[in-house]
Amino acid sequence: MTDSVRLGLLAAYRKLLQPLVRILIRSGISFGETAEVLKSVFVEVAGRDFGLPDKKTSLSRIAILTGLSRKEVAKQNEILVSGALNFDSNLNRVIRVLEGWHGDPTFTGPYGLPMELPFESSTGPSFVSLVRQHSGDMAARAMLDELIRVGAVEQTAAGAFKVLVRVYIPREFHPDALHRFGEVVRDFINTYEFNMDKVAGKSRFERIVFADNGLREELMPAFEALARAKGYKFLLELNNWINAQENVNVSTKTHRRIKTGVGVYHFISEE
Repeated sequence: MTDSVRLGLLAAYRKLLQPLVRILIRSGISFGETAEVLKSVFVEVAGRDFGLPDKKTSLSRIAILTGLSRKEVAKQNEILVSGALNFDSNLNRVIRVLEGWHGDPTFTGPYGLPMELPFESSTGPSFVSLVRQHSGDMAARAMLDELIRVGAVEQTAAGAFKVLVRVYIPREFHPDALHRFGEVVRDFINTYEFNMDKVAGKSRFERIVFADNGLREELMPAFEALARAKGYKFLLELNNWINAQENVNVSTKTHRRIKTGVGVYHFISEE
């Protein structure tokens, strides 16, 4: 790698890190704490993605790749193995339940509208059966309490439960919000990294539209409303297509499952 490429890459990372560091400082997280996490990520990625064929990556090789001492690599590896930096999040389970409620024919009525569900039932669909089918071993009562807490579900006068939203976006610094933040940023950067390293014709879809000379301030509300409406319609169309494929009777034993999706976001540059 030439010096110009190295400096260009570090300059790009500097821009990338600015909003991330702003979040850390606002949350009272110090440089020292962040540096420890960065060491851990260097060790994890080097060990997972830069090994030699048919060989387990040694601590010495990780030390060479990362520039860390072998002692530091061993320390960070112990932290990774212990899972000390991991925390539980119910985000994906909540998303799966809401998607199942809107897209699974078992829990939708005429015109594909989600049904109002009793908590339990021995004769038909219920919230308990919804959670069991789309969220694994998550306790149904805990899931219901969370959905009610965030305003995604309400109880009707008849005692059944009605879903109010299709998309769950956790608020503020709830653990699920932090989990979502990490996944959204990681997935976008993974796409960009893939495209930087691949030949033409093999890249993943990644496009952006913006006003070359900026947009007049009074037009911002109209632009945001347009982006929100068109973006939601586009993503809903993709989501309906995905749900339709899930309902096709295909043996999962012979088909590898790949996590994939598309993200749309509205940005405003402060520069």
